[in-house]
Amino acid sequence: MRTELLGQEKNIVRVKVEFAAADFMANLSEIMKDITQKANIPGFRKGHTPRRIIEMRFGKDNLHKEALEKMLPEALKKITEDYDLNMMDAPDLKIDDIREGEPVTCELTIEVMPEVELPELGDIEVERLNQDVKDEGIDVMVSAFRKNLATLSPVDKAAGEDSVVSASFVTQLLNPDGSEEMPAGEPMPSNIDLSEPSVRPEVRDAILGKSKGDEVRAEFEIEEEHRDASLAGKKIYYEIKINEVNEKILPDIGPKFFKEVLNIDLETEADFRQEMKKRMLDHQENEETARITEEAIEVIVGRSKLEVPDTLMERQIAYVKEQDEADVKQRYNISMEDYLRDISFDEAQYEQAVRGKSHDTLRRTLVLDEIGKKFGVEVKREEIEAEISRQAALHGMERAKLRAHYYKNEGNMSRLSNKLFYDKVGKSILENIKIKHVDKLSKAKADGENAENAEVDAVSAE
Repeated sequence: MRTELLGQEKNIVRVKVEFAAADFMANLSEIMKDITQKANIPGFRKGHTPRRIIEMRFGKDNLHKEALEKMLPEALKKITEDYDLNMMDAPDLKIDDIREGEPVTCELTIEVMPEVELPELGDIEVERLNQDVKDEGIDVMVSAFRKNLATLSPVDKAAGEDSVVSASFVTQLLNPDGSEEMPAGEPMPSNIDLSEPSVRPEVRDAILGKSKGDEVRAEFEIEEEHRDASLAGKKIYYEIKINEVNEKILPDIGPKFFKEVLNIDLETEADFRQEMKKRMLDHQENEETARITEEAIEVIVGRSKLEVPDTLMERQIAYVKEQDEADVKQRYNISMEDYLRDISFDEAQYEQAVRGKSHDTLRRTLVLDEIGKKFGVEVKREEIEAEISRQAALHGMERAKLRAHYYKNEGNMSRLSNKLFYDKVGKSILENIKIKHVDKLSKAKADGENAENAEVDAVSAE
């Protein structure tokens, strides 16, 4: 076999392949022999059908193409090795006229992974914030755990700032002009913890100072910037009936409390606080590692030079749309068109959003894959087994069932393998960039952190 690189445009490579006449005829003979032994052709016994009858029945050109395609896997392996190609998909095949007894030539159009030019990782520096857990922080966590494990006891007094009110409420939604958007439904039971910051101020103010049996009304306008545009600017009314006022009975700080919180046996509060501090520090360190890894990836992706192929973009866009449609169907049982209309998002806006998301995802993935290739990152079977064991222990699941969940579903196993692969890529990145340990982030870093936290807070508030 002889090959010739005809050219490359972006990530499309064209290669001419010439097979020796003897090799082609040997493969053609094998195919003819296989057909004569298996095909049921009237008037002929298996294994005794004349060649010209086989050619008439199956088509001479089809037989030639099948013989050529049989030779392609080994040819492709050699081509990808010789020209260092990373194929993305099966190649397109263009066959020249075939004349038996002469060399056979064809042209392969191969879609390969685009070239990615990475920046010098050693030139990239991120700041890693030194972590510390102070006694005040432990106090806050202990207080939170006691609150979560508290029991409720009915009291014969008015609701206070720390009360938990058992109530029934009816919701009514009105348009800005006062017309009814959503009629009042049936009363819905709920426990409202007045100490929780997530409780609407209007609701808290309406209930404070009220007692069992009282009925109150709370109303507020939904913010114009609400994420659901169909609700923005409308008014909500809550008709609330207080069924019970409860106070929290906090658990005592002792061995039982320690066991419930940390799931280990401890006798003294000092040991408990020491273990709490260790776990909080571990958590903070993991969070900081995730933060600086993401920061480094963003810098690397931004500095990398590559062009996302159109074919990859179209596939990714189709995938994102398919996932969106499935999610909307599962959550709301409506079509994507109806959902976009409900949120006042036209198809052009959606198309632009999907295209931008797809481009960013592909660019990031291609860069991370190139880093993985650069450092020889691979996921071994024992690493998969170890991760399954870790997840089973973490979630209190039977390891055998969780293992079957992954091994019996190709999609689940692919997601697990990808997670482990990109985790290892992230570790390789941190091992090869500069990390500056600081007690306080520089102003530019801090401003970026504050902006990100503000976005998270805004989403949480909604």
